[in-house]
Amino acid sequence: MKCVLVATDGSEGADRAVDHAAKLAKDNAAELMIVNVIGGYGLPDPVFRAFTEGGHVWLDELLRSLSTEMLTHARDRARLAGATTIQLDSRHGEVTRTLIDIARQKPADIIIVGKRGAGRIAGLLLGSVSQKLASLSPVPVTIVP
Repeated sequence: MKCVLVATDGSEGADRAVDHAAKLAKDNAAELMIVNVIGGYGLPDPVFRAFTEGGHVWLDELLRSLSTEMLTHARDRARLAGATTIQLDSRHGEVTRTLIDIARQKPADIIIVGKRGAGRIAGLLLGSVSQKLASLSPVPVTIVP
């Protein structure tokens, strides 16, 4: 195993996923890639893009700032868990598709995610990222409870 990819959205479930991924990376002397995907948060993609482009630059800046905070927090947790080689990445897009694209580009040997993300309601309305990943990913997916 050379690369462990873990997604974070700043939730407690994501923190547990980061802890698990960091330990796996440490045990295998693998690189840990921590990713945050700035998704549409339930908005259709064209609507989300409209709010993050042009006259709504402030929203894009806010989302990037929040993403940076989440990634920094996750990196600090991973270091405490013993991971040594850590990369951070923030992307825009539909979360499941973006994580799969990153896993292919890197390439990652495994994707690790928390069972439940930032909101139960969003998960019910939009479908679970972890469930979609388990169905569509070209690499193994570990879902951390």
